[in-house]
Parts: sequence; C-alpha cells; structure tokens
Amino acid sequence: GLEPDTKILEIGYITADEALARRLAINPGGRVLRIHRLRLANGEPVSVDTTHLSARRFPRLRRELEVHSSLYETLHNAYNVRLTDAEEIIETVLATPYDAKLLGVDVGLPMLLLTRHAFDADGNPVEWAQSLYRGDRYKFVTRLRRP
Repeated sequence: GLEPDTKILEIGYITADEALARRLAINPGGRVLRIHRLRLANGEPVSVDTTHLSARRFPRLRRELEVHSSLYETLHNAYNVRLTDAEEIIETVLATPYDAKLLGVDVGLPMLLLTRHAFDADGNPVEWAQSLYRGDRYKFVTRLRRP
C-alpha cells in the first residue's frame, strides 16, 4: 500500500461571506477556521484539501489541531461532535497554475473536485470542504446496494 502523509499549508481565520455563512449556519461576517492541507502518498502530492468550520462553534480548534492532527478525532474528542451525514459532489475541473505547482502536474490537467458538506447527528452543519485530486492518480469507486 501507499504511505499517507499530510502537510498543513495554512491554518487561519477568515471572514465568512454570505455563501459560506449559509453553509455553516453562521452570520455573514462570522469567523471561520480555514485549514488548507496537502495530501501525499509515498511522499508524492496527490490532493489539496481546504476545510471550513465555524470558529465560534469550535473555539480553540486551531490549538487543538496542533496537538492532535486528525480533524475528525479532534472534533469528537474535544467537542463531542461526530459527523453522521454528508453530501459529496464530484466534478471535473482543470488544474490552475496554483494547483499545478502544489501537485506537481501540468496546468490544465483534468482534476477531480470533491465538495463535502458534513453534518452532525442533530443535522447541524459542521464542515464545508473542497478536495482537489490529481486526475492521473485517483479513481473513485462506489458500491450501490439495493435495499
């Protein structure tokens, strides 16, 4: 198998515009923690993730993540929040110059963009994230089962 690794590119606070505020059920202008990470497999960049969470709902999350690297484990252990439901949309986009440089690919390479909107057990939004996967290194497999 491949050896996974994560490199945090940036972690900081941004101000929510109307669209992001709606996705996280916060007021426009509210503080949002933005986590920008590079995912690697055997040392090779394979995806870039950008995750957004409400800073008000998860105070000190930035500090918690410095101690515990797993976001979902930290949400569960430090805030007693477990993600139970998510909507994911996968679409094709082309690598921008920024993406190409980070991932070591040619500008214009077809990429897979996965957008995730995740919720807790009470139906409250927890996370809005986008992950950009190298089109030449990934495939998604889905198994459908009839009830």
